[in-house]
Amino acid sequence: MVNAEVPSTGETPNHQEIISKVKRNLHWVSETVLGREDIIEQFAYALLTRNHQLLLGRTGVAKSMFASQIFNVFQRTGMRTFFIKASIEDTKDNYFGPIDIPRYRDMGQKVRKTRGSILEAHFAFIDEIFDTNEQILRDLMLILSDRRLLEGSEEYSSILHTVIAASNYIRLNEVTEAVIDRFFFRAYIPHETETFTQFRIDKTYKGQNQSPFSFLGAVNFWEIRYLTDIALGKAEDVHIEIPDDILYMKNIIIRYYIDAMRKISQGYYLSPRRQAKIIDFLRACAVWDGRSTVEETDLKKMFFGLCTLNSETGEAEVYKKVSRETLQLFNADVVLREQITFLTGVLNLLEEFKRNPEEVKLDLAPYAPPRKSWKEEFMRFVRGGAQDSRQISFDSLSKRINEIKPSTNFVNELKNGCLSEIQRLNRLYEFYTEPSNVPNPQLAEIKAW
Repeated sequence: MVNAEVPSTGETPNHQEIISKVKRNLHWVSETVLGREDIIEQFAYALLTRNHQLLLGRTGVAKSMFASQIFNVFQRTGMRTFFIKASIEDTKDNYFGPIDIPRYRDMGQKVRKTRGSILEAHFAFIDEIFDTNEQILRDLMLILSDRRLLEGSEEYSSILHTVIAASNYIRLNEVTEAVIDRFFFRAYIPHETETFTQFRIDKTYKGQNQSPFSFLGAVNFWEIRYLTDIALGKAEDVHIEIPDDILYMKNIIIRYYIDAMRKISQGYYLSPRRQAKIIDFLRACAVWDGRSTVEETDLKKMFFGLCTLNSETGEAEVYKKVSRETLQLFNADVVLREQITFLTGVLNLLEEFKRNPEEVKLDLAPYAPPRKSWKEEFMRFVRGGAQDSRQISFDSLSKRINEIKPSTNFVNELKNGCLSEIQRLNRLYEFYTEPSNVPNPQLAEIKAW
């Protein structure tokens, strides 16, 4: 087996080449597991963000084959995969390794031998996950979210990257609902009835499509982790930028989507955990497409993370409609977009002031909108009547913000948030523009804002 750890050459990896290699391998999977292109793309985002995928569907729709072919891509370079078919009779030994009996007998320490367990696997496939008992599900919950297992005084860490779980039903209670929420990506695998696709499946089943592994390029674990670091914003050499107007539009679209779903499914709930992780997903979209900046097109793809693909309630279709209409409104209404861009720029300016309160004269340029025409308008708006082009006054800034006539309720919320933030910072502003005789403890308290 090839070592899956990062090479010691000291050379900076080329993430574009790694992405190309992963795409080639996953394309081969799509030629083997036919009609599942959207689910394979969803897995790619799970891979990039170190999240998990839950596959739902009736018996015989090739859930196990899907996972097997996916993980076959990575096993060739020594990455370990844990496979298990869940059962109500499962014990911790089945998942986390048996107790080291000699050590327990001789030293009184109840420690597990984790070799070959899910804790030491890079990937895992859990078939019929809801057939297992709730104690196992509780333990899996912590491993899925925190990559660790707590057992008495013992704590085990896990290198687990991504889990694919499958089931032909959902057993809903407090425990399973929490487990399901740990699977950021979910999809129903439909039964394929289209005759041409069924014909291609028959040919594949006959073995006529073989894996051209020698042409695909092997993917190492360190390469996957490197891509993940980029998508999660942890890489030092590659940074994915998310423009503020895109970030704010993300929240508007999600709000509209939740409202639309509640009209279809009463009590529809989208957890804050899932909403927060969308930022990682957006960066992953940019990485997957070879870009360094998140774009508006990535907002249209958020259904991969927010929705269960192919669900009976049509979540993905609802999202696509909502996002399309919202972005059309956003692009058609120039005033709306400029208001959002200006106000998010103000918030960035205030954040910088909180970090550097001594610097009363702030350089506005880094916080202006990226588009040149808006940048000039932003500078004019914020400077107000200040003689120094770099100087701002919270009073003049508040006045300028109050002049804005919000075109939507979302802009009004943003406007009120800016004004509230300015009020909170006014005390700090006054402190640094007057001779200081405030004791250090109070100064520290103000900076803590």
